[in-house]
Amino acid sequence: MYRRRRRLLSGVVTLAALVASHEANAGAFALREQSATGQGMSFAGMAAGGGDSLSGMFWNPAVVNQVEHLQGEQHLSFIAPSSKIEVSDATKGLVGALGGTPRDGGDIGEYALLGASYSAYRVSDQVSVGLSINTPFGLATDPHHNWAGQTYARSSQVRSINAAPTVGYQVNDWLSIAGGVQIQYFDIQLRQALGLPQGSQNATLTGDDIGVGFTAGMTIAPVEGTSVGVGFRSSIEHKLKGNLSVPGPNVKIKAEVDLPEQVTIGLRQRVTEDLTLLAGGEWTNWSRLDSVAVKARTGGATVTTLPFGYKDGWFVSGGAEYRFTPALTGRAGVAYEWSPITDKVRSNRLPDDDRWWLSAGGSYNHSDRLAFDLGYSYIFVPGKSKIDIKAGDPDFVGLPYSAKSKSEVHIVSAAVRYKFGGDAPAALVTKY
Repeated sequence: MYRRRRRLLSGVVTLAALVASHEANAGAFALREQSATGQGMSFAGMAAGGGDSLSGMFWNPAVVNQVEHLQGEQHLSFIAPSSKIEVSDATKGLVGALGGTPRDGGDIGEYALLGASYSAYRVSDQVSVGLSINTPFGLATDPHHNWAGQTYARSSQVRSINAAPTVGYQVNDWLSIAGGVQIQYFDIQLRQALGLPQGSQNATLTGDDIGVGFTAGMTIAPVEGTSVGVGFRSSIEHKLKGNLSVPGPNVKIKAEVDLPEQVTIGLRQRVTEDLTLLAGGEWTNWSRLDSVAVKARTGGATVTTLPFGYKDGWFVSGGAEYRFTPALTGRAGVAYEWSPITDKVRSNRLPDDDRWWLSAGGSYNHSDRLAFDLGYSYIFVPGKSKIDIKAGDPDFVGLPYSAKSKSEVHIVSAAVRYKFGGDAPAALVTKY
């Protein structure tokens, strides 16, 4: 009984350590939907800045230097995932023989709204300040309450919010730099069943933490019509504290989780007066999530050490902008993402896999001050992803389990941008 409960605790805390939902749309449990402008071109070139949107600040804080006087933006994304887990006949047969519910997980994805906010002010010819507020990690999954995989997952809810005040400096007419602080809050609530029969009680894990990191970046304009940007978001350590609620005494636990750092490169190349090509690349150091020690808060004894075996995540994108009129700009883009989750470590909690992005969007300038953005992305995983949990795996709780998942996501993003008036020094964005 103790061993079984320890395995269940291990499985629950695995999710706590990951703070994950497989509906997250930037590999593992990160969220990329931070910009309606970028959404329309699969986020190609966002770290290079350019255009009129400040939303590239999420990837590269040096984008703050393109503000002319005072500018604010609000972005909102509606995320509609579809993720179906089909349990194998062998697992269903075993679950049924043991008194459980031989049922698929159903569509475990849940709709979500994700907001982002950016503001910036030019203090002088060379100094700008800004603030971005984002949700970099999160979303939720909710399979059927009674199903064949309920001892591995019943529900998960994760919320995060990240505030990043930024200071930028325009070194000269072709180089700008910036840096800032990240202040990040996490809140989690995770459930899984303690047994196979219908009505089995839950093990519920709750916890939260505030962590601090930094961000830095630069943009350069080496030749006419070209802008290159490099941005860095640091790792943030979260010392999660919370409770594992099970029948009987609750267990107070803690776990130190280092969320990965990220490097983003963007390229923006003007081809003609109206056509601009964009490209981007991103590396995320997911391999730092090798193992997490879960400890009792009283006494500090290690309950278990969780091996994850993640590899690094990669994302590449290409896109284009075309200005049809001074008021109307269209966008399109494509991207491919290599997930840090491999067949070896994929589970009900994280059936993440490599994926394609197809996007389109546009901007409408109502006036010199007011503009609107709209973006759409379709994300899909080719084929089905295998889930195979067996003895020796981190999530194993005594039931051999195999299934396949099929996932796709539709995302619609919209934004409003407003430039406030005033006598302001001209923004020095590029050399030309």
